[in-house]
Amino acid sequence: MREVDVRLLAEGDLVDADRVMRLAFGTFLGLADPMAFLGDGDYVRSRWTADPSAALAAEATAGLSAPISPPGGAASGTSVR
Repeated sequence: MREVDVRLLAEGDLVDADRVMRLAFGTFLGLADPMAFLGDGDYVRSRWTADPSAALAAEATAGLSAPISPPGGAASGTSVR
C-alpha cells in the first residue's frame, strides 16, 4: 500500500509542481502537447507567492512508479511520485 505525505509546498518544489499541473490539466483537456498548457503562464509560482501557506504538496511513497505516457505517444520516462 502506498503512503501519502501531505505538507506545505516549498519553493524548491515549484518546478516539479508546475510540471505536474501542466501535465495533469493539459492531458485532461486532450492537448497534443500537455506541457504547453497555459503557455508561458506561471500559475503555480504566482499562486504560491501570493500565499505559500495555502499550497500543499502530496508525495506518495512505497510502491510502484508508473511511467507517464501522453495520449497516443510513447512513454516520456517521467515517473509519478
